[in-house]
Parts: sequence; C-alpha cells; structure tokens
Amino acid sequence: MTKVVFYKNKYFLLLLLFLLMLVDGQMSFVMSSLFSYHFLISSHLFLLAVMYFYHDKNDAFTLWSSIFLGAIFDIYYLNRIGLIVFLLPMLALFISKISKKFFANDYQTLIFYIIILFLFEISGELAAVWLGMTTMSVAHFIAYSFAPSLVFNILLYFIFRNLLKKLFLGA
Repeated sequence: MTKVVFYKNKYFLLLLLFLLMLVDGQMSFVMSSLFSYHFLISSHLFLLAVMYFYHDKNDAFTLWSSIFLGAIFDIYYLNRIGLIVFLLPMLALFISKISKKFFANDYQTLIFYIIILFLFEISGELAAVWLGMTTMSVAHFIAYSFAPSLVFNILLYFIFRNLLKKLFLGA
C-alpha cells in the first residue's frame, strides 16, 4: 500500500515531470540527428505529462510548481530565464480547470494535446523572432520544425498515453 501512495505523491510525480523534461531533450537530439539536422524535431512528452499531471490540482500548487519547472526548462535549454517560465504556468492553470470528463476520451485529449503543442511551439518561435534569437522564417519553421515535431509528438501520444494517464491520473 505504501508503494501506491508513494507513486501517487504529487512531489514524486513532479520529480518525474522533471526527468521527462530531460528525456525530451535527449529524444529531440536523437531525432534531429537522425535527419542530419535537416528537420528539427522537438519531443514534448513532458507537455503530455503536464497535461495529465496538472489536471485537478489546486491553483497554488499548480502555479508555483509550474513556475519552478518553467524556470528549470528555460535555464536548461536556453541558459536564461525566458518564455517557458511564463507560458507553462498559464498552460498549467488552464489545464487544471479542464473537466475530468474531457480526459476520458482519448481523441478529445489528443486534440487538446495538439492545441497545447501548437501554442507552445508557435509562441516559442514568435518570442525567439521578436527577441532576435533566430532569423528563421515562419514558413521554414512550420515546414522543417513544427510539422515534423507535431507528427512525432502525435506518435508519442499514441505510444505513451495509457502509461502517463495511469501514472498521473490514476485511470
């Protein structure tokens, strides 16, 4: 019984989110290197887990833990506090308000995941262009980064949805 309680502890699950963030970085590196960096594929298994984890959490925990994860994400991937420290808490607070019935249907959840991926990727790219961190055109970004990443993350959704749903929602 203690094992089940330990695995359902929100702080243990928060640690798993952190580990998934690191795994995402490695999967992104491997996938992009398979295509000789012609396509920049970003893995977002972390966002799928965030979607399940923050569902039905209280606002204070959601806000502070997502700010913490966003800051770590920014420092790890960008070497500075950037966009994710602001974007992740907004997404997490939005997710925490979604009805549990919404997560019962896998295809509704997939559509919601696609929307979150779109918001995450596009807002990140727009911020990078605005801040002068990239000169990539929007058309090039969509064709060589967003579209391949979207396809890859949809495949990840179908592979990991049941495991993550069971782990983070207890379904």
